[in-house]
Amino acid sequence: MKNIHTINSKVLPHARTRIWEVITDLSRYSAWWPSSLKIKILHLSEGLIGSRIEIRPYGGQAFYCEVTGVDDSTELTMTYTGIYTGTGRWTISEVKAQRCVTYEIELKIESPMVRMLSFVLPVASIHSHLMEKVLSGLGRYLEEIDKHGS
Repeated sequence: MKNIHTINSKVLPHARTRIWEVITDLSRYSAWWPSSLKIKILHLSEGLIGSRIEIRPYGGQAFYCEVTGVDDSTELTMTYTGIYTGTGRWTISEVKAQRCVTYEIELKIESPMVRMLSFVLPVASIHSHLMEKVLSGLGRYLEEIDKHGS
């Protein structure tokens, strides 16, 4: 059975608190995620734990992410269910007076169709490429917030 493990990072010149505010506001995801990924809020919990979103790639099957861990404004853990099972983890670290935002996933492909496709398509590379777009969108969104306020 195929698994996906990717790590994507981007160094951003924004305050940790501002980055954390955007990453933890699930209702804003559609503002900075690529339009090819439709995001639907299923549940928002005070304190984030238990908040749940649906992500549907254009032309693809939906999967679900639930916030299962929040650690001191530096790490947000999400559990995946649906066509994938596993975890995704946002982390913010310091790099030379800037912040490095990283998203790491460790997933098992549950969908028989996606599992079959993974033998001919580079599913991990496709996911990594999408996460690069997500991180670039985060950078642009943070620039807009810093420029215009929010």
